[in-house]
Amino acid sequence: AARRAGPSMRKVLPGTSRSTTPFAMPGENDPAEAPRVVQRQRLHFLDWLRVLMVAAVVYAHTAMSGLIVGGGFDAKWLVDDRTLVDAPDFPAHQITGGAPRMHIDGPVPHSVRWISVIRPWCLPVLFWVSGAAVAVSYSGGAPRGLPKLMAFSIAGMLSNAALWFLSPQKSECIIGAPDCAGQGRLFDFSICGRAGPVFAIMFQMWYTLILFAFTLFGWPMYAALRDQGKSLAGAHTLLSFAATGAMNVSFVAGLLFLGTGCPNRLMALARYAILEVAFLCCAALDGRGGLPQLVRRVAHYLMAGLALLQFCMVPYSMEMTSVGPEYICFLFAGFNKFFNLGYVMTYRRSREYPDNDTPACVSTVWPAALFILTAVAPSTNWDAAGMLTYPYFANAGDRCLYVAGAFVVVFVLDRCSRTMECSPCPAVLGRASLLLYLLHPWMITSLLAIGMRSLMNIWLLSLAISMAIVYPAEIVRWTQETPPKLPRDWDNFSPKTSFYGSPEASNQWLSESGSETDSDLQGSGSSAEGAKAA
Repeated sequence: AARRAGPSMRKVLPGTSRSTTPFAMPGENDPAEAPRVVQRQRLHFLDWLRVLMVAAVVYAHTAMSGLIVGGGFDAKWLVDDRTLVDAPDFPAHQITGGAPRMHIDGPVPHSVRWISVIRPWCLPVLFWVSGAAVAVSYSGGAPRGLPKLMAFSIAGMLSNAALWFLSPQKSECIIGAPDCAGQGRLFDFSICGRAGPVFAIMFQMWYTLILFAFTLFGWPMYAALRDQGKSLAGAHTLLSFAATGAMNVSFVAGLLFLGTGCPNRLMALARYAILEVAFLCCAALDGRGGLPQLVRRVAHYLMAGLALLQFCMVPYSMEMTSVGPEYICFLFAGFNKFFNLGYVMTYRRSREYPDNDTPACVSTVWPAALFILTAVAPSTNWDAAGMLTYPYFANAGDRCLYVAGAFVVVFVLDRCSRTMECSPCPAVLGRASLLLYLLHPWMITSLLAIGMRSLMNIWLLSLAISMAIVYPAEIVRWTQETPPKLPRDWDNFSPKTSFYGSPEASNQWLSESGSETDSDLQGSGSSAEGAKAA
């Protein structure tokens, strides 16, 4: 009935809005059935999560910029030392890396609490959101935005290279180092001093570069999920999933054999390949039409379990203390699965499929989430778990518990977004977050150079600078914006016999779209009356 009545009569999910530009999308492989008209729905919670995660990443970069006063911390703060100060027999070198134990007066820096709590799930959620964003925008052919993404990455790396060139190229020249005065061309320190030139140039742009690779590698799978409909036997579908799996396995194999830390490369690669095939099979099951939605939801949980095993149970290395091929392999294997999971969990609900409502499964006993979150919380409070981008624990059990917390957060966010309304994220915040992500190394360095030492103030002022730069442009855009256009199908609209169905359906469509057309129909009374008068 919803399909006969047209898009206006279909349900708009909580936290979404309907796009005014429909596009054709075949839902089945049956040539006798005409392609359905499927409309994109804006999932507002994805915009909010992207903005918030960018702000969290900038906070972490500020905290790890070498600032050890005013709320910052370094390697000595890997564990809250005050919980151990009353145990004189505790070996201090285990928590300070051999450095002298520091005497603590006053409160623990807020950054220690912030990073230790948000770190297990911040980057995984960011990649999950990115995969979901691709699902919302993908409509066939090449994924949208790849040239812009690469241009953004290149612009960021050029900006970081200029900052590195103006700073002293010495590993010991961090903020507060007394022997580095006058060593740089403009700045006497570098916020990436200990990392070397490669990381200093890539810095925050590693995320956009790996996002580009994830999108390319997943392209065949996106096309297969879009086109397969009810049939899984098509050669094109099988080849598409095989292409995605082959690219992922080949990339991991190259990194494993390039590095030297993996104890058994063939065994690790075999485990990864088996889990990859199982993950793609579950993704294909989710894309099959005509399945009960409960089965589709179970497939999501199976994919999360397989991704957890691929992230944690494959022995990529005995230990990881620096960025190398094994560590890149570890990040690629784990974050790629969060990215793919975001796509699979979102591509159906972002369009008006008749079966896009996913029923609750584990959420039917949602109070149990308290115990689940407790079980997968970090092993100790206020533990930064090392200084790498994402921690790699030597014990596989520790790795699994740490990463499982990220999967729990992902499913909690997904379920909340399906049951609660979410207001649209202001466009100015989205643009400001892009600018903040691009230029925050310059902002942090400049604020440190003028003498600021409060981590919270540097972070908040960086956010404010981004907003101050973007907001005037938004005001100009608002003043120059043309009046809202009527829908493309307005010329063919008839109040009595419209393609939307019955007159009641037409009137409902008019009432829903009244907020978009009232400015053009001033003085015409209600939306429906104004439309008829026009």
